[in-house]
Amino acid sequence: MDTSTRSWLLFVVLATLSSGCMTGAGTREGRIPGERRECRSAAAQLGAGKATAETFTTLAWCDETGPEALAAVWRGPLPDTTRLGKFLFASSNIRDGRIFAAAFSAASDSRRPAAERGAGLLVLVAQIDSSATVALAPTTRNERWRAGLARENHAMQIPGTNPLPADARARVTALAKALRKGRPTGASGLRDPLSAAVQASELALQRLPRGSSQSRTAHRDR
Repeated sequence: MDTSTRSWLLFVVLATLSSGCMTGAGTREGRIPGERRECRSAAAQLGAGKATAETFTTLAWCDETGPEALAAVWRGPLPDTTRLGKFLFASSNIRDGRIFAAAFSAASDSRRPAAERGAGLLVLVAQIDSSATVALAPTTRNERWRAGLARENHAMQIPGTNPLPADARARVTALAKALRKGRPTGASGLRDPLSAAVQASELALQRLPRGSSQSRTAHRDR
């Protein structure tokens, strides 16, 4: 992680920790004894450039601290593959407008690698479909990694403290359509991580019942 990225993450962590006093006991972090302390410790570890896979496992359940910390990671190069799977799961496990905005920006950025853009798109789908989660998927030859979308038969997510945009589904649908233009199709498309993500996203969006995507959020604990 370069110095500028680490400085930005540290700033985000300090801002996140400062805002903690303004949150109520209704959040998961406020409700479970010791949870907020554990979450802040993980965010501080991330801000210092010392995040491990376990750091992201912890942040995946931090409804106050997690969203801004995870959103900050999306603004730079994504973590290496030893931590990447946990980061993708965390990003899809908390439904929050900050994660949505950061993943949307990453997926829209033509300068980023196709695998990162595809991962961002899949996280957006998971943000509006509470039964979906994102993980590392099998790769084709010469690929370092790619993300995949998995579905459960029950809601998986916990809610963050910032709601999604009212037009979240329409924005994700439009983005997937825009990303499809000019990408390979058929067998070639399956070998391209962004094309594969677009296909998976459009299929998931077609299957998602209208009017129910933002109302089925899990409130379970670890």
